[in-house]
Amino acid sequence: MANTRILIVEDEILIAREIEGCLQELGYSVVGIAADSETALQRIMETHPDLVLVDIVIQGEQDGVALAKQVRDRYQLPVVYLTAYVDEQTLARAKLTRPFGYILKPFNKNDLRVGVEIALARHQIEMEEKSTLLSLVEHYTSEATPAPDSTNSESFEYISILSHELRNPISAIQLATTMLGVYSDKMDETKKQQLLQRIQAAAATMNQLIEDVLTLGQTGHHATPFCPEETDIVEFCHILLETVQWSAADRPKIDFVYQPNAISAWVDKKLLWHALSNLVGNAIKYSPDDCNVVLRVSGTVEAVCVEVQDYGIGIPPGDLEHLFQPFYRGCNVGKVPGTGLGLAIAKRAIELHSGQITVDSQVGYGTTFLITLPLGDRQARGADVG
Repeated sequence: MANTRILIVEDEILIAREIEGCLQELGYSVVGIAADSETALQRIMETHPDLVLVDIVIQGEQDGVALAKQVRDRYQLPVVYLTAYVDEQTLARAKLTRPFGYILKPFNKNDLRVGVEIALARHQIEMEEKSTLLSLVEHYTSEATPAPDSTNSESFEYISILSHELRNPISAIQLATTMLGVYSDKMDETKKQQLLQRIQAAAATMNQLIEDVLTLGQTGHHATPFCPEETDIVEFCHILLETVQWSAADRPKIDFVYQPNAISAWVDKKLLWHALSNLVGNAIKYSPDDCNVVLRVSGTVEAVCVEVQDYGIGIPPGDLEHLFQPFYRGCNVGKVPGTGLGLAIAKRAIELHSGQITVDSQVGYGTTFLITLPLGDRQARGADVG
C-alpha cells in the first residue's frame, strides 16, 4: 500500500485536498492533483501513477469520462470515478470506459479505502489475464517472428480488450446453457428457441473475433504469403457485394458505381476480400437504414481506385489518428458491436499490395475510405514481398 501511487483529478481544490489527506492517512502516496484533462495527462507522463481518481465533472473542454478513456487507451491504468450526481447519458458514457469503480460523494475514509483496494485488485487480476492470453496469441500468430516484449503496454492493451470481448459471449453461453439445463422442463418452445439463438449468436461472435485475430496476425507477419493473380476488380466487387448484401439483409442498400466496365489488376484475392468486406461491412453497420452505401471503382493506366462511402455517424477528429490501430474503436460507436480489428486488417492487406488507404470523415455526415492499388504484374508484385 505504501508504494501505491495515486493521481487525483478534481477541480474543487478543497475536495481534492480532503481526498489527498485521506489517502495519505491510509498509507497511499499522492503523486499530484489536476483540475483538467490536459494537466492530468501531463502528470501521468511525469509521475507514472498506479491508479487515477477522476471526478466526472472537471474543468476544460473534456470531462472526466473523456479523460478516463484516454487514460485507459494510452496508459492502461485503472480509473476510479469520483461523482456526486450525473445524468443518465453521462453515466452511460462512463460505463463504456470500463472503470474499476465508483466512489460517491460525500464519502468517508473507509469508502475511499475500499474503492481503491478493489480497483487495484481488479487491475492486478486483469494484468495476470493479459500475460496468459498474450502467451496464447504469440503461440499462434508470431511463430516465425521474434517474440514481443511481454511488458509492452500496447500488446497488453490488445490482450486486455481481447479477453474482455471473449468474456461477454462466453458469459452469454454459460447463462443460456444453465437456464436450459435447469429450467428446460418449465420452458415453452419459444423461450427455448430464444436461448438457443443467444448461444448461436454468442458462438458466432467468438468465432468472428478469433478469425479476425488470426487474420491480423497473418497479415502482420513478415513472411505472409502474397499470391497475386490477374483479377477483374469489377467482377470481384460484384461477387463480394452479393455476399455482403445478403448477410446484411438488404439494410441499407449498396450502390455500386464503376468505370470502365472491366478493370484488370494483379491482386491477392483473399487479402483484398478481407479489406473490402471489412470496409463495406463497417459502412453498413454505422449507416441509418434509409441511407445507401456507395462503392465506387475506377481505373487508370497505373492504378485502381476503390472508394467506400457512407452517410452514417462519421468519425470524430480525435479518433482518426488511431483508426487503424488493432482493437481501437471510435468514441461514438455506442453499443454497435465490433472488435476494432477490421480497419487494422484492411490497412495491412492494402499495404501488402504496396497500396494506400486514406479516410475522410465528418461526424454526422459520413465517412469515405479511399484505396489506391497499383495495377502491377506478377513479377513486380511478388518482388515487394519478403
